[in-house]
Amino acid sequence: MNKPKELQEAWDALMGIDKKHYVPTGFYALGDAYLISGKNPQYKNQIMLVEHRGKLQINHWDYTCKKSDCGKQPTITSNGDDGKGNLKRKAPSLTIYE
Repeated sequence: MNKPKELQEAWDALMGIDKKHYVPTGFYALGDAYLISGKNPQYKNQIMLVEHRGKLQINHWDYTCKKSDCGKQPTITSNGDDGKGNLKRKAPSLTIYE
């Protein structure tokens, strides 16, 4: 599966009913773009696609949506990485909370 198709499928699933979208190498979730960006005002009230792959968090800035337009809530609120993409801590849990 090529990367853009996997990203689009994850985005579509998260815009539907999924809170996390699992793939064999990790999972995708929605992130708070404002907090992940270090509070860049350009990303205020936006959510974005975030990929957790192994020990990496990859922020996909080309997949964003205004919170008011898509009606979804982000589940990831921090970058969690060391500035080089490596996670400083493990994801708190893979459990999907209702």
